[in-house]
Amino acid sequence: MTSNQNLPYELHNDEGEMFQSMGALVSIKATSEQTRGVFNLFEVLCPPGFSTSHHIHYCEDVAIYVLEGALTFFLGIEKKVAFAGSFSYHPRCTPHGFRVAGESSARILYITIPAGFDRFVKEQQQANQNHMPGTVAALYKIEILGPLPE
Repeated sequence: MTSNQNLPYELHNDEGEMFQSMGALVSIKATSEQTRGVFNLFEVLCPPGFSTSHHIHYCEDVAIYVLEGALTFFLGIEKKVAFAGSFSYHPRCTPHGFRVAGESSARILYITIPAGFDRFVKEQQQANQNHMPGTVAALYKIEILGPLPE
């Protein structure tokens, strides 16, 4: 009988696969393989002015914990500012996005459930380098609605 138990591991502050994505510094702390598809965990440093697109995930829920700085969240038709210590849950099939609020960077923990978003982020980075950004989102059942509302 094969065990489905994950193998324990730990990462220190400067560990995990790091790369730039859409101007943010992303560190993958939990990959799909490490969690056997249960979740992904990213630490993201977002510079001032950073924003995501307004988009919908059809396959995963998103949870964001603000470690430093402030974000303006767009969740459905609501717009809220979140400061360090705030948590925001974005259920699948809900339009959402965020932008850094103010003049300082924001550092967040970004969790997706189930896992798989780590693969999207890596493929999206390659697609951006090849000037084909929209195709990968469709493959991962993510709909880009456009820029965030003002």
